[in-house]
Amino acid sequence: MFSSSEQIKRTFAMGLLIGGVFLVCGLILLRQVSSQNERENALYLYDTVNQLRTLLQRQIALDFQTLHGVAISLGHVPEKEILPALKEVNDNNAFLRMGLAGRDGRVDLVDIGGELRRGVNLSGEPFFQEALAGRAALSEVRDNSFGPGAVAYCAVPVHDSDGGIRGVLVAANPADVFLNILGISLFDNRGASSLIDGSGAYVLRSTAGGTAGGREGDIFHLGSLEDTTREQVLENLQKNQRGVFFYTTEGEKHFAAYEPLGVNNWFLLCTVPAAALSLAPNALWLSVCVIIGLALLLSFFLLWRVRSISNRYRGELERLAFVDPLTGVRNVNRFKMDAAGLVRRNPDMVFAVWYADIKNFKFYNEMFGYEMGDKELVRIAGLLTDCDGPLAICCRVSADKFAGIRPMRSREEFTREFQELCKRIEGDTARLSRAFPLALHVGVYSTDTAQAGEVSFMDMVNRANIALRAAKEGNSAACVFYSEDMRGLALRQLDIESRMEAALKGDQFKLYFQPKVDIQNGNRIHGAEVLARWHDGDRLVPPCDFIPLFERNGFIIQLDRYMFSRACAWLQRRIREGRPTLNIAVNVSRLSLMQELLQQHQGALRYPRRPAGAGMYGIPGPVRRAFPGDGAGVAEARFPLFLG
Repeated sequence: MFSSSEQIKRTFAMGLLIGGVFLVCGLILLRQVSSQNERENALYLYDTVNQLRTLLQRQIALDFQTLHGVAISLGHVPEKEILPALKEVNDNNAFLRMGLAGRDGRVDLVDIGGELRRGVNLSGEPFFQEALAGRAALSEVRDNSFGPGAVAYCAVPVHDSDGGIRGVLVAANPADVFLNILGISLFDNRGASSLIDGSGAYVLRSTAGGTAGGREGDIFHLGSLEDTTREQVLENLQKNQRGVFFYTTEGEKHFAAYEPLGVNNWFLLCTVPAAALSLAPNALWLSVCVIIGLALLLSFFLLWRVRSISNRYRGELERLAFVDPLTGVRNVNRFKMDAAGLVRRNPDMVFAVWYADIKNFKFYNEMFGYEMGDKELVRIAGLLTDCDGPLAICCRVSADKFAGIRPMRSREEFTREFQELCKRIEGDTARLSRAFPLALHVGVYSTDTAQAGEVSFMDMVNRANIALRAAKEGNSAACVFYSEDMRGLALRQLDIESRMEAALKGDQFKLYFQPKVDIQNGNRIHGAEVLARWHDGDRLVPPCDFIPLFERNGFIIQLDRYMFSRACAWLQRRIREGRPTLNIAVNVSRLSLMQELLQQHQGALRYPRRPAGAGMYGIPGPVRRAFPGDGAGVAEARFPLFLG
C-alpha cells in the first residue's frame, strides 16, 4: 500500500515534472518561433523594398537614358532648330516639358501640349549646376510652377562637336511617375511605401495602405518610437545604410524597412502592420498553457506550419519576380543574377553569352493568332531549356527574344549544336507556315574575347545583342559571333536612325533615274528605274548603309511612299510639259506591299487599260520578289504611270 502510494506520488511528480518541462520547452520554443518569425518578416519586407527600389531605379535610369539620347542629337542641331526638335521629341515621351538651357541657366521650356515657357532661370538650381559640371542630375520633388501636381527635373549635359558643354538638357518629370510605383499594392493593400531623405523627412508619400499622401512630416511621427530606435535610424540614414525598426500606432505594432535609393540621398521606406506579416497564431500561447501534455507537439507542429507558409509565400514571390509567366523559364531579372554569379565563380572557363530572336514570328502571330504564337514560344523555350547543362542557363527576355549563357569548348561546336537546334525548331513549324517558316537568329559573345575585368556581364549581353543584329540580316537561321567591327556598325546605324526622320522631312532623299535604253530602236531611252539617294549635307550616304537598316526598323515604308509620290510628281510635270511619257520602275519594299494604306494609294492611280496577265491595280506582269541575298531585298513593281 505504501509502495503503491509512493508510486502514485512519484507518478504524479513525474507527470508534473514532465508537464512542467513540456510547458517550459513549449514557451521557449514558442519564443524562438516568435523571434524567428520577426526576422523572417524583416527579410520578407526587405525583399519587397528591394523590388520597389529596382522599379524606381529603372524608371530613373530610363529617363536619363532618354535624355542622353536626345542630348547627343541636340549637340549637332543648329540653335534655331532646337525648339522644334524638342517639341517633336517631347510629343513621344512622358515628360511634361523639355528645354535646352544655356550656360547662363536661361531656358525656354516646351510643354507636352506645345506651349512655350520662355526665360525660365535655372542658374541657382543645384541640379543645373551639377549637369553643367558634366554629370546627370535629378532635382528634389517640387510643386509644378506651371500647373497642378509636383515634378522632378532631370538634367544632362549637352556636348558640342568639340567636346565642350554647350548647355544642359532639362526635362520635367511628373511626380505621379514615382507615385504610381510607390502606390503598388503591398500585403493586400495594408502596406505603404514612401520616399524619404537623409533626415527622415518625406520626399514623396503614397496614399496606399490607408496612409495620408503628401510631402510634409517625417518618419519619426509615424507612431510611438523609442529614443534609442530614433537615434539608430538617424545614424543609418546618415551613413546611407538600410535598416528596419518597429513602431506602435493606435495600439497596433508596425514594421518599417528602408533602403538607400542611390539618388539624391533618397531612401525607399515601406511600412506594414505586424498583423499583415505575422505568421504565428496567438492562440498557441493558450494552447501551451491549457494542454500541457501537447505543448511540445503543438509547438513543433505550429513551427512547421509557420515555416511552410513562409516558404510558400517566399516561393510565390520568387516565382512572380523571377519566372516568365508564359513559358515558365527564368525571366531576365533572374538571368542577370544567376548568369553574373556563374561567370564570377568560374573565371577560368570560357562562356558563350547568346541573344536569340525568332525570324518571322510577327507574321506567324498574324497568320495563326496569338494563342498559337504563345504555344510556339512555350515549345521553343522548352527546346532551349533542354539544351542546358549543369553550367548553362537561359531566359525569355521579352516577346520572341531569348538569352542565355553556356560553357563553350569551341565556336565550331557551338555553331553545330545551334544548327541542330534550328532544325528542331523549324521542323515542327514548316507544315504550318511555308511562307514564313520560323528561323532562329543568335548573336554570341564569347568571354575569351575580352581581357579579365574589362567587360561587365550586362555589357556581354549587349554585345551579344549587337551580334544578333548582324545575324538577322540573313533570311535563314544564322549564328554570328560578336566582333568590335559590329559595335562600330551598330553605333553608325544608331546615328542613321537618329537622323532619318529629320532627313525625310528635310527632303534629303533625292530621286536618281537609272535609264533603260532600247538598243533595238536607235538606242533611245524608253524608261528609267527610280533610285533613292540620301544627300546628308555635302556627303552622300551609301544606300547599302541605310536601305537594309530601314528594312529592319520599318522606316522603309515611309521612304517608299515618299519616293513613290516624288516619282509621280516628276512624271506629272513631264506630262504637263507635253513631253513623251516614260515607263518608270519604282522599287517598293515587300513590307510596303503588305500595308493597307499603300494599297489604297495605288488604287487611286488610273491606268489606261488592264493588259492580259496583269496583276492587282493593273500592274503589267507578275511582281518580282527579291529577298535578302538577291539584289536589294525589295519587291520591285514596274508599270507605266498615268495620273488621273
